[in-house]
Amino acid sequence: MKRAEQLRLLEGLHTVETVAETLRITPQAALNLLGKLKKEQQVTVSGGGRRKRLYKITLRKQLPRVPGMFDIINKYSPNFQVNPWYDHQVHGKYGPEEALIDVLQTESFRLILASMHLFNHITDWPKLYQLAQKKDCWQKVGALYDVARMFMKVRKMPEKYRECVKMRWLTLTQLTKKNFPEISKIWKVYIPFNPNDVRQAL
Repeated sequence: MKRAEQLRLLEGLHTVETVAETLRITPQAALNLLGKLKKEQQVTVSGGGRRKRLYKITLRKQLPRVPGMFDIINKYSPNFQVNPWYDHQVHGKYGPEEALIDVLQTESFRLILASMHLFNHITDWPKLYQLAQKKDCWQKVGALYDVARMFMKVRKMPEKYRECVKMRWLTLTQLTKKNFPEISKIWKVYIPFNPNDVRQAL
């Protein structure tokens, strides 16, 4: 069977098993074919580990996928994995600084908990500060950082970034609890999770 015909039959989402069934070949032959199609940029892969590996097959070549927010979070938080609930696609350079800001926009309790591991991988504090200022969330970054450093090793935040003016009370999620009251008071951020929540995320 010619490659163009194979692609027409396979266009869409597949597993190794469904490729094998569609083309009436063995699972090993299907895996070999998927490997070739991936090199030809006509397959992108998602999932793996505990989740079923899915192959997106297209007639047109696909640009290599840049790891997005969920990829970065799961990379640096191996013991507290998060299942993506949408396809977060990014373009250009994207690292822990960008991921942390995007996480805060979701207001997701579980995702924000998992993101605390990112503080040990922040290498560009000026960049993080600038990104946070644009999204008006530096207070949230500061509060989350202070909670994180109580439980894990994190890269040190330069002292000059602790100066925050014209603060108003903000929330990390929809909850308005004042856990970690000293940190909450300093940054004027409602912190929804408690020490046990943080320990479970480590």
